[in-house]
Amino acid sequence: MGHKTGKEMKSLLIAVSIMTLILVIAIIAYFVIDVTLTTNSNIKDDKAKMIDQSVVLLQQISGNLLEIDKSAALMQYFDQQLLQSFLMGDLAGFYNFAVEMAIHLYPIDYVSMIKDGEVKAYRTKAGITVDPATLPVAPTEGDYTTLDSFGGKKGFFICVFYSADLRYIGVGQFQASLIIDRTEQAADIESYFNDQRNDLLLWMLIGAGIALILTFLLTTIGLRYFTNKYVVMPIEKLNRRAQEIMDGTFEGEVEVDPDSAYAALQGLLRSGKKVLRRMNEHMEE
Repeated sequence: MGHKTGKEMKSLLIAVSIMTLILVIAIIAYFVIDVTLTTNSNIKDDKAKMIDQSVVLLQQISGNLLEIDKSAALMQYFDQQLLQSFLMGDLAGFYNFAVEMAIHLYPIDYVSMIKDGEVKAYRTKAGITVDPATLPVAPTEGDYTTLDSFGGKKGFFICVFYSADLRYIGVGQFQASLIIDRTEQAADIESYFNDQRNDLLLWMLIGAGIALILTFLLTTIGLRYFTNKYVVMPIEKLNRRAQEIMDGTFEGEVEVDPDSAYAALQGLLRSGKKVLRRMNEHMEE
């Protein structure tokens, strides 16, 4: 026999369904946010590692370049007149020599020699045009700074500064600035983690959709079934029993289950039956 769902039961079902759905959505939102934040953190960490590796590489390049004068085996292959001019104070010639060596021997896009905040000489990779006045002459922090554009190109560039002290040959103290393009590497890092995040979010959304459907079914059909079984039907049974007692058609004793939530009502019906039975006995006398 079917049972008509009353407005109270409908309100209960709606309230429980909404609360459960909100809870499920909140859990899903938490994991989505966590995945997004973790992905962003991984991208940031990997970029930092790439920057650190690039800084070390460029500093090694600068160090090797500026220490070349200490190698007697190499120095013998250079124009001795040129070397003598360096030692005699031809700083412009030294700076031009250094930037030419660096730009042709190492995988960099830009190199400059800076003294007292002024660019003394610079070179760029073939095909790149840049105004050195628009580039930093000192790091914002540490030994490097990052650029989001260089030579009219948007991207990710690392500018490393290396301090040198060549006072022993009369050149003095100055800085070398080297720029390397890391746009492709940065894009690869972002693409890798974003693809992982998107795949994970896709499966999470699929799982979330299934979870929402199951939750809706459990909080409607399931809740309605169990509510009818353990709440509505026991109350209806007590109601029918009460009606039978009032009509005098009920035979036997009303059972009282002390563990039941309806024990008080069952006890009330038992007492009512006894009262009615005594009244009937008095009337028959």
